[in-house]
Parts: sequence; structure tokens; C-alpha cells
Amino acid sequence: MKNGQSTRKTSNRREATATKDDSVLSHYWHPVAWSRDLGDKPLPVKLLDHSVVLWRWENSVAAFHDLCIHRGTPLSLGWIDNGRIVCAYHGWQYGADGLCKHIPSLPVKGAIPNKARAKVYQAVEKYGLVWVCLNTPVADIPEFPEEIHDPSYRWDVYSSHGQWKANAARMIENLLDFSHFAWVHPGILGDSTNAMCEPREFVKVPQGFHYEIIQPVNRLKADSAAIQRFTVILPLTLFIERRQPGGPEKQTNIYLCSPISDKETKYFRLSGRNYRDALSDEELNEKHRTIFEQDRVIVEAQRPEELPLDLAEELHLRGPDTAGLEYRRALQKMGIRWSH
Repeated sequence: MKNGQSTRKTSNRREATATKDDSVLSHYWHPVAWSRDLGDKPLPVKLLDHSVVLWRWENSVAAFHDLCIHRGTPLSLGWIDNGRIVCAYHGWQYGADGLCKHIPSLPVKGAIPNKARAKVYQAVEKYGLVWVCLNTPVADIPEFPEEIHDPSYRWDVYSSHGQWKANAARMIENLLDFSHFAWVHPGILGDSTNAMCEPREFVKVPQGFHYEIIQPVNRLKADSAAIQRFTVILPLTLFIERRQPGGPEKQTNIYLCSPISDKETKYFRLSGRNYRDALSDEELNEKHRTIFEQDRVIVEAQRPEELPLDLAEELHLRGPDTAGLEYRRALQKMGIRWSH
């Protein structure tokens, strides 16, 4: 992805590197792993076509470009020793600041070259996730809905993650698109006999917007429609909150789409509710897996693979497509461009 703003005349190789490292999305925080998955060994991940290695030191997390500068070996093949990450090839040891602290093959008084350092990315832990920013951040990590701290909500059993061969923005648009419910998720989220979508009112919020819909399929209370609020936090976060009219029951879903590349995405879903459902936890999780698999088949098949930000590329309808249009305009205004 690139911002398309540069007018510098450089070689093709340098230009490709500059746009890759300087993309708009590289200035945002992205979740790359659950904190629980980062133990006493280096963990390799991918973000925006970058190979990243995560590792723990003391009570913090570090993120490096996954490459030893000596002979190009991935640092993720190594191990952690006394607060340093060690390259598996020649034993070079790097501190959390990226500087090489020890080269075993050097004589005792041999000076470590100044160039002997790893490329360091910013990394923090929040909400049980490891977040990485490849460049100077222009925004904070999105603040999750207040329910994330509410002890009446159960979050531990309903959260999940996965990977799609799809553009991250395509995934977000699919999640906020309610007009496909009747056709892709009939009987679960939608009803083909009640497929009309009225125009919605969009409200600006910090870093995004939200809107509400009436959800005709309500398994909890079949005689009344539920209300769903969609909150988009730019660029790649979506909250979906479902509440019951006249009742305290509420479910909150947090979707985080982390771009491995323009055409591949790792997603994290945090889901919580403040009530016990008639279905078991496993039945609820299986229902969600069914919904996401129905979506995956569609989204992975969409063309072009990257979400079109030129609104003239596709046909749009006022009402059913308004949420997608709002999202696409917002990404376009941010200066996001795909890499090809």
C-alpha cells in the first residue's frame, strides 16, 4: 500500500521500498498476535508485507524486522537468552534497543560495528493482544467499548482469530454491510422475505462513524427485532453491538483486521455478552464459525481483490450500500492506496 503523494524520482527498487515502508497503514497500530501466544521463544508474524519477530524481555515485548544483519538469517529461528534475542546462525545477540550486544566470534577486545543492529518497530500489549506500528504512529490504539471492562460480560469463551486470503478493507466492508444478511446468512442473520434496507443515519465519532439497524432475525426474543449498532474505527476496526429493546441483554463484537499484505488478512474477534444464551457456548461458537465461513467464501472471491476506493469502479445503491460508501470515502480521504 502507498499514499501516492511522493513525486521523487528514484529507481524502481528504491521507490518500491519507500512506498512499502511509508504507506499510510504503516502509521497505524495493528494487532499481530494474542499476548498469550508470546512465550519464551521468538514469534514470527507478518504485517503489511513485513516479516516481524516478537519476543519478550523483562516485562515488555519487542518487535524487530525478522532478519539478522550479519547473514540474513531470520531472528525468529533463534532463542532468547538473558533479555537478548540470539541469532541461530552465528550467535549474535541483540538487546531490546536493537543494538548488537555480543558477537561470539570476535576477539575479546574486538569492537562491535555500529551497523550491527536490528531494525526495531514499536510494540505494546493492550486488551490481551500484541500491537505493532511499523512507522511513526498518527493515532492511538483504538479504545474498545466500555463493556470490555464490565465483569458481567463473558469474553473468554467467545473470542477467536483466523486468516483470510482477502483484503482487510474488504473484510471490514463485508462486516458492516447488512444488506447481504438475507442472502448469505438466511435464517441466521437475515430473512429473504424482509430484505429491504432503508437509508441509515451516520454519526461521526472520533476516528470513524457509527450507525444503527433494526435486526429482523432475533433468536433471543422472536417477537421483537433487535437493534444493532455498527461503529467503524478507521482504518480497520469494527464494533458491532446488539441490544434488546426494553431489556438489558447486550452482545458486543470487536473485529480487528490486521493486513498481512494487500490480499491477506489476519483477524481477531473479541466477543462478549452479559447474559446466558439458550444455546451452549460451543453451539454459539459453531454458529459464528458458520457465519464467518459463509462470508469467507464470498469475500475471497471478490474482484478486484483490493477494496475499490474510486467510487466510479462499482455500482452503488443509496440505502443498502451507504455504509460501504461512507467507509470507502473515509479510506480515500486518509490517502490509502493499494500497492499495485
